[in-house]
Amino acid sequence: MESLKKSAKAAASSDSDAAGGGRRQRTAVKREKIVRSAAKLFLERGYESVSINEIIAVVGGSKETIYSNFGNKAKLFEAVVQQLCADVTIHIDTRPIGTLEEQATRIAHSFVSTVLTPQIISFHRLVTSIGRDFPTAGRLFYQTGPETVYRIFAEWIEHHQKSGNIRADHDPRRLAILFHDMLIGEQILSWLTSASTQKDRAKRIDQTVELAVSVFLGGCATRGKGSQTRKSAP
Repeated sequence: MESLKKSAKAAASSDSDAAGGGRRQRTAVKREKIVRSAAKLFLERGYESVSINEIIAVVGGSKETIYSNFGNKAKLFEAVVQQLCADVTIHIDTRPIGTLEEQATRIAHSFVSTVLTPQIISFHRLVTSIGRDFPTAGRLFYQTGPETVYRIFAEWIEHHQKSGNIRADHDPRRLAILFHDMLIGEQILSWLTSASTQKDRAKRIDQTVELAVSVFLGGCATRGKGSQTRKSAP
């Protein structure tokens, strides 16, 4: 009898956990829908010009839904910042497959081709324009955007420093920042100022990645490592 009670209790607990997991998943899906819908409005019209009521008109629900999930419009915008930064960093491909040059090219291309999309360029413009009046959002952008990219690049560089493929006499974070700036320094300025057009986007990305990888590895790779035969890094 006692074992039957324990089994029933365990089954009830399992059902409760499953139900709780389902609710959390539905809440997460709803939350992301609100964030992405709000992001579209913010990018199109700016932060100040978008009201909570206009966001609700797009996503449905009520003010209570927004406030219970985010607290206020400022916190919702911070969630937008985190989401759009994550959209970039999650696509950086650091798989240790292929030669050092192939890996660096894959990392660079996966980053640049995402960060220079029209949506992310608009996002950069928006955060830059409101940074003085909304410093919390600006700091959050820097921490979850550039700082995260630096960390991802630095971890890849440090891995290859330990493997002897990249010279270890420089700080991996400093090398990561250098590589990052080589990839998008000129590019981001030309896109932010509308000096570039979509017509030559792919060609310019390919040219920039090829040159940046060549120069970076030319100065940082140990002798012969940039063109080693295809293999997975240790």
